[in-house]
Amino acid sequence: MLNISPFTYGMTVAQIYDAGQTFDSSVLDIEEDHLLSVFQSAVNNIACVSLAANFPTMPSVIHSLINAYKKCVAIGIETEYSWESIEELKDRIANPDAYVSTGPAVTEAKEDKPKEEAKVEEEEEESDEGGFGDLFG
Repeated sequence: MLNISPFTYGMTVAQIYDAGQTFDSSVLDIEEDHLLSVFQSAVNNIACVSLAANFPTMPSVIHSLINAYKKCVAIGIETEYSWESIEELKDRIANPDAYVSTGPAVTEAKEDKPKEEAKVEEEEEESDEGGFGDLFG
């Protein structure tokens, strides 16, 4: 008909220039999984530093709440003060035998394989090398 065929035109990045430095174009080939893992690592570092400095940040809030609850549970166990969710824990500590698992007993399976005859090996004569493999003489 009109003998028109579509074509494409494009460029490829050979190098990147930024602030006086040049980089290879492979710098741009970063996968989303890698970016997420680096971001997660940074968030974990922020949480660790803020917990150590006792400075509340969004990543450390959940850890601070859990640590505070652990301290409250420890106080509740050591004192007479109790609340609904700690009663079972106190009972478990006071009566550990009452919470032993009553699952099926494990029996040992006997193997019907014949025992291999013990091979008698001749003792080899050992030379006295002083334990160092005749290193000094």
